[in-house]
Amino acid sequence: MPTLLSAQVAFRKLNAFDLAPYQPEFHASPSKADWQTLEMRDVCFHYGENGFKVGPINLTLRRGELVFLIGGNGSGSGKSTLAMLLTGLYQPQFGSLLLDGQPIDADGLDHWRKHFSAVFTDVHLFDRLISHEGILANPALLQQWLERLKTQDKLKIEGNKVLNLQLSKGQSKRLALLLAVAEERDVLLLDEWAADQDPHFRRIFYRELLPWLQAAGKTVFAISHDDHYFTHADRLLEMREGQLTELTGSERDLATLDSVERTDTGL
Repeated sequence: MPTLLSAQVAFRKLNAFDLAPYQPEFHASPSKADWQTLEMRDVCFHYGENGFKVGPINLTLRRGELVFLIGGNGSGSGKSTLAMLLTGLYQPQFGSLLLDGQPIDADGLDHWRKHFSAVFTDVHLFDRLISHEGILANPALLQQWLERLKTQDKLKIEGNKVLNLQLSKGQSKRLALLLAVAEERDVLLLDEWAADQDPHFRRIFYRELLPWLQAAGKTVFAISHDDHYFTHADRLLEMREGQLTELTGSERDLATLDSVERTDTGL
């Protein structure tokens, strides 16, 4: 009986992703190459009739910007739900997704998803390094990022296959980022990526890796509590009790001083 209950819970979670029906061939329709804005307009989502609610969310991502999102830990802020909605893994129950001002309907949700690569807190590692077109990832790009991630001596790669997946948590996150970069999609969502890195490499992430991604034309949406590095973001957002706000001026200065104290105490 416990096994059946676990299977039922897993099945419900899979249904929440609203994945496209199975197709025998791999179709890699490209994302719009010259897009300028990705927008969530009055987006709402809730878990069951009386469950936790998120929204209405109004958010516009502009091409090439670096955005940080902060919020309290646990289930009370809605950061993870926002990440799922933004990447198209959860479908809004109310509101709209817009690409350059044009609404995305249910049939276009897969096209929306193709703009994103994501590294979530609980990573699942695949052993194949492929581009968004489903082909072998760019070898020069892989070598470049193996060196940037300081993993050229830790990962064993043959062709586009990773031979060793038994890695520490920090190394797993670095491989997950390599997999995401290899896809060469326009937007990277990184959920507390640096939390499992040592202080030295955490500094490298904020001061070197993120600027490299921006210089390559990527849009980065990073969930973070590393208040010492908030000054590197173009914009700072906060989720609190399912509501999204942008922090500017003195509010942003306060968050930069001590985000953890601010979110935990509710100040």
